[in-house]
Amino acid sequence: MKEKSKVKSKGKKKEKNKAKIFYRLGLLTVLGLAVIVGIYLSFFTAPPAPPTAEKYNSRGLHKYEVGNYNGAIKEYTRAIQTDPRDKVSYFGRANAYIQIYLYQKALADYDKAIQLDPTNPVYHANRANANYGLENYKATLADYDRAIKLNPQDGKLYQRRALLKEKNFKAGQKELAADWRKAIALGVEDEHIFISYGSYLNNDLQNYEAALNCFQKALKVNPNSGLAKQNRDITLENIRTKKANQI
Repeated sequence: MKEKSKVKSKGKKKEKNKAKIFYRLGLLTVLGLAVIVGIYLSFFTAPPAPPTAEKYNSRGLHKYEVGNYNGAIKEYTRAIQTDPRDKVSYFGRANAYIQIYLYQKALADYDKAIQLDPTNPVYHANRANANYGLENYKATLADYDRAIKLNPQDGKLYQRRALLKEKNFKAGQKELAADWRKAIALGVEDEHIFISYGSYLNNDLQNYEAALNCFQKALKVNPNSGLAKQNRDITLENIRTKKANQI
Protein backbone atom coordinates (compact mmCIF):
# COMPACT_ATOMS: atom_id res chain seq x y z
CA MET A 1 0.00 0.00 0.00
CA LYS A 2 2.82 2.37 0.81
CA GLU A 3 4.59 1.72 -2.52
CA LYS A 4 1.46 2.42 -4.52
CA SER A 5 1.08 5.69 -2.70
CA LYS A 6 4.59 6.71 -3.63
CA VAL A 7 3.97 5.91 -7.28
CA LYS A 8 0.87 8.06 -7.30
CA SER A 9 2.80 10.89 -5.67
CA LYS A 10 5.54 10.73 -8.27
CA GLY A 11 2.97 10.72 -11.05
CA LYS A 12 1.37 13.87 -9.74
CA LYS A 13 4.76 15.59 -9.63
CA LYS A 14 5.42 14.67 -13.26
CA GLU A 15 2.06 16.06 -14.30
CA LYS A 16 2.76 19.31 -12.45
CA ASN A 17 6.17 19.62 -14.09
CA LYS A 18 4.64 19.05 -17.51
CA ALA A 19 2.04 21.75 -16.83
CA LYS A 20 4.78 24.18 -15.83
CA ILE A 21 6.76 23.39 -18.97
CA PHE A 22 3.72 23.88 -21.20
CA TYR A 23 2.90 27.15 -19.39
CA ARG A 24 6.43 28.44 -19.89
CA LEU A 25 6.45 27.38 -23.53
CA GLY A 26 3.13 29.11 -24.04
CA LEU A 27 4.41 32.26 -22.36
CA LEU A 28 7.55 32.24 -24.52
CA THR A 29 5.43 31.78 -27.61
CA VAL A 30 3.24 34.77 -26.70
CA LEU A 31 6.29 36.91 -26.00
CA GLY A 32 7.86 35.82 -29.24
CA LEU A 33 4.77 36.73 -31.19
CA ALA A 34 4.66 40.13 -29.46
CA VAL A 35 8.27 40.78 -30.49
CA ILE A 36 7.55 39.73 -34.07
CA VAL A 37 4.46 41.95 -34.22
CA GLY A 38 6.47 44.85 -32.78
CA ILE A 39 9.19 44.41 -35.39
CA TYR A 40 6.60 44.15 -38.15
CA LEU A 41 4.85 47.33 -37.02
CA SER A 42 8.13 49.22 -36.78
CA PHE A 43 8.89 48.36 -40.40
CA PHE A 44 5.49 48.64 -42.00
CA THR A 45 3.50 51.14 -39.89
CA ALA A 46 3.62 54.71 -41.22
CA PRO A 47 5.47 57.19 -38.95
CA PRO A 48 3.39 59.98 -37.36
CA ALA A 49 2.66 62.85 -39.74
CA PRO A 50 4.83 65.96 -39.27
CA PRO A 51 3.12 69.17 -38.06
CA THR A 52 1.17 71.05 -40.70
CA ALA A 53 1.67 74.72 -41.61
CA GLU A 54 -1.56 75.42 -39.73
CA LYS A 55 -0.12 73.81 -36.59
CA TYR A 56 3.08 75.86 -36.79
CA ASN A 57 0.98 78.95 -37.40
CA SER A 58 -1.07 78.25 -34.29
CA ARG A 59 2.11 77.91 -32.24
CA GLY A 60 3.42 81.15 -33.71
CA LEU A 61 0.24 83.01 -32.80
CA HIS A 62 0.39 81.74 -29.23
CA LYS A 63 4.00 82.86 -28.82
CA TYR A 64 3.16 86.23 -30.36
CA GLU A 65 0.29 86.76 -27.93
CA VAL A 66 2.55 86.12 -24.91
CA GLY A 67 5.23 88.49 -26.22
CA ASN A 68 7.72 85.86 -27.41
CA TYR A 69 8.26 87.51 -30.79
CA ASN A 70 11.47 85.69 -31.72
CA GLY A 71 9.81 82.38 -30.90
CA ALA A 72 6.82 83.39 -33.01
CA ILE A 73 9.09 84.20 -35.94
CA LYS A 74 10.66 80.72 -35.75
CA GLU A 75 7.24 79.02 -35.76
CA TYR A 76 5.95 81.14 -38.65
CA THR A 77 9.15 80.41 -40.57
CA ARG A 78 8.56 76.65 -40.11
CA ALA A 79 5.00 77.13 -41.36
CA ILE A 80 6.26 78.96 -44.47
CA GLN A 81 8.86 76.24 -45.10
CA THR A 82 6.05 73.68 -44.91
CA ASP A 83 3.74 75.70 -47.17
CA PRO A 84 5.39 78.58 -49.08
CA ARG A 85 1.94 79.90 -50.04
CA ASP A 86 0.69 80.24 -46.47
CA LYS A 87 -0.32 83.91 -46.53
CA VAL A 88 -1.42 83.90 -42.88
CA SER A 89 2.07 82.92 -41.73
CA TYR A 90 3.74 85.65 -43.81
CA PHE A 91 1.33 88.11 -42.19
CA GLY A 92 1.94 86.74 -38.70
CA ARG A 93 5.71 86.81 -39.10
CA ALA A 94 5.53 90.39 -40.42
CA ASN A 95 3.58 91.43 -37.31
CA ALA A 96 6.26 89.82 -35.12
CA TYR A 97 9.02 91.64 -37.02
CA ILE A 98 7.19 94.93 -36.40
CA GLN A 99 7.31 94.31 -32.66
CA ILE A 100 11.12 94.06 -32.70
CA TYR A 101 11.51 96.98 -35.14
CA LEU A 102 12.68 94.93 -38.12
CA TYR A 103 10.63 97.02 -40.52
CA GLN A 104 12.35 95.98 -43.74
CA LYS A 105 11.78 92.28 -43.05
CA ALA A 106 8.21 93.05 -42.02
CA LEU A 107 7.64 94.93 -45.28
CA ALA A 108 8.91 91.99 -47.33
CA ASP A 109 6.50 89.60 -45.57
CA TYR A 110 3.54 91.98 -45.89
CA ASP A 111 4.33 92.30 -49.59
CA LYS A 112 4.25 88.51 -49.91
CA ALA A 113 0.98 88.21 -48.00
CA ILE A 114 -0.59 90.89 -50.22
CA GLN A 115 0.74 89.17 -53.32
CA LEU A 116 -1.07 85.99 -52.20
CA ASP A 117 -4.24 87.84 -51.08
CA PRO A 118 -4.40 91.34 -52.60
CA THR A 119 -7.97 92.10 -51.45
CA ASN A 120 -7.40 91.68 -47.72
CA PRO A 121 -7.68 95.18 -46.17
CA VAL A 122 -5.93 94.12 -42.94
CA TYR A 123 -2.76 93.25 -44.85
CA HIS A 124 -2.64 96.72 -46.43
CA ALA A 125 -3.43 98.47 -43.14
CA ASN A 126 -0.67 96.61 -41.30
CA ARG A 127 1.84 97.14 -44.10
CA ALA A 128 1.33 100.83 -43.40
CA ASN A 129 3.03 100.23 -40.04
CA ALA A 130 6.15 98.88 -41.76
CA ASN A 131 6.24 101.72 -44.26
CA TYR A 132 5.76 104.24 -41.47
CA GLY A 133 8.63 102.69 -39.51
CA LEU A 134 10.81 103.09 -42.61
CA GLU A 135 9.60 106.70 -42.97
CA ASN A 136 7.97 105.89 -46.31
CA TYR A 137 5.06 108.24 -45.61
CA LYS A 138 3.68 108.34 -49.14
CA ALA A 139 3.61 104.55 -49.21
CA THR A 140 1.97 104.57 -45.78
CA LEU A 141 -0.76 106.87 -47.07
CA ALA A 142 -1.23 104.66 -50.14
CA ASP A 143 -1.67 101.63 -47.86
CA TYR A 144 -4.39 103.38 -45.85
CA ASP A 145 -6.09 104.55 -49.04
CA ARG A 146 -6.15 101.00 -50.36
CA ALA A 147 -7.33 99.53 -47.05
CA ILE A 148 -10.19 102.05 -46.87
CA LYS A 149 -11.19 101.28 -50.43
CA LEU A 150 -11.34 97.57 -49.56
CA ASN A 151 -13.11 98.14 -46.23
CA PRO A 152 -14.83 101.55 -46.08
CA GLN A 153 -16.68 100.64 -42.86
CA ASP A 154 -13.59 100.50 -40.64
CA GLY A 155 -13.53 103.77 -38.70
CA LYS A 156 -10.04 103.11 -37.30
CA LEU A 157 -8.60 103.38 -40.81
CA TYR A 158 -9.96 106.93 -41.24
CA GLN A 159 -8.61 107.81 -37.80
CA ARG A 160 -5.12 106.53 -38.63
CA ARG A 161 -5.10 108.19 -42.06
CA ALA A 162 -6.11 111.54 -40.56
CA LEU A 163 -3.38 111.29 -37.93
CA LEU A 164 -0.80 110.49 -40.63
CA LYS A 165 -1.86 113.48 -42.73
CA GLU A 166 -1.86 115.75 -39.72
CA LYS A 167 1.61 114.75 -38.48
CA ASN A 168 3.51 114.01 -41.67
CA PHE A 169 1.77 116.00 -44.40
CA LYS A 170 0.86 119.07 -42.35
CA ALA A 171 -2.71 118.88 -43.61
CA GLY A 172 -5.14 121.55 -42.46
CA GLN A 173 -8.35 120.98 -40.53
CA LYS A 174 -10.52 121.34 -43.61
CA GLU A 175 -8.67 118.51 -45.36
CA LEU A 176 -8.75 116.33 -42.26
CA ALA A 177 -12.38 116.99 -41.39
CA ALA A 178 -13.75 114.37 -43.79
CA ASP A 179 -11.75 111.60 -42.12
CA TRP A 180 -12.61 112.81 -38.61
CA ARG A 181 -16.31 112.95 -39.48
CA LYS A 182 -16.26 109.49 -41.03
CA ALA A 183 -14.36 107.96 -38.11
CA ILE A 184 -16.85 109.41 -35.62
CA ALA A 185 -19.81 108.26 -37.71
CA LEU A 186 -18.39 104.73 -37.71
CA GLY A 187 -18.15 104.64 -33.93
CA VAL A 188 -14.57 105.65 -33.16
CA GLU A 189 -14.38 107.21 -29.70
CA ASP A 190 -11.09 109.08 -29.46
CA GLU A 191 -10.36 112.21 -27.45
CA HIS A 192 -8.05 113.71 -30.07
CA ILE A 193 -10.54 113.23 -32.90
CA PHE A 194 -13.44 114.70 -30.90
CA ILE A 195 -11.40 117.76 -29.95
CA SER A 196 -9.95 118.22 -33.44
CA TYR A 197 -13.27 117.91 -35.23
CA GLY A 198 -15.00 120.03 -32.60
CA SER A 199 -12.42 122.78 -33.08
CA TYR A 200 -13.02 122.69 -36.84
CA LEU A 201 -16.78 122.93 -36.35
CA ASN A 202 -16.37 125.79 -33.88
CA ASN A 203 -13.70 127.85 -35.63
CA ASP A 204 -14.30 127.23 -39.32
CA LEU A 205 -18.00 126.47 -39.61
CA GLN A 206 -19.33 128.28 -36.53
CA ASN A 207 -21.49 125.22 -35.92
CA TYR A 208 -21.31 125.69 -32.17
CA GLU A 209 -23.93 123.11 -31.15
CA ALA A 210 -22.21 120.32 -33.09
CA ALA A 211 -18.84 121.47 -31.73
CA LEU A 212 -20.16 121.37 -28.17
CA ASN A 213 -21.36 117.82 -28.75
CA CYS A 214 -17.83 116.82 -29.81
CA PHE A 215 -16.21 118.37 -26.75
CA GLN A 216 -18.71 116.69 -24.46
CA LYS A 217 -17.90 113.33 -26.09
CA ALA A 218 -14.19 114.01 -25.59
CA LEU A 219 -14.87 114.55 -21.88
CA LYS A 220 -16.71 111.24 -21.70
CA VAL A 221 -13.58 109.55 -23.03
CA ASN A 222 -11.33 111.53 -20.69
CA PRO A 223 -13.13 113.52 -17.98
CA ASN A 224 -9.83 115.17 -16.97
CA SER A 225 -9.04 116.57 -20.42
CA GLY A 226 -8.13 120.22 -19.86
CA LEU A 227 -8.19 120.97 -23.59
CA ALA A 228 -11.68 119.54 -23.97
CA LYS A 229 -12.93 121.60 -20.99
CA GLN A 230 -11.33 124.76 -22.36
CA ASN A 231 -12.86 124.30 -25.80
CA ARG A 232 -16.23 123.39 -24.31
CA ASP A 233 -16.27 126.61 -22.30
CA ILE A 234 -15.28 128.69 -25.33
CA THR A 235 -18.03 127.06 -27.38
CA LEU A 236 -20.63 127.64 -24.66
CA GLU A 237 -19.68 131.31 -24.68
CA ASN A 238 -20.05 131.39 -28.47
CA ILE A 239 -23.52 129.87 -28.16
CA ARG A 240 -24.54 132.48 -25.58
CA THR A 241 -23.20 135.28 -27.78
CA LYS A 242 -25.01 133.89 -30.82
CA LYS A 243 -28.31 133.74 -28.93
CA ALA A 244 -27.83 137.25 -27.58
CA ASN A 245 -27.27 138.60 -31.08
CA GLN A 246 -30.48 136.96 -32.27
CA ILE A 247 -32.62 138.88 -29.80
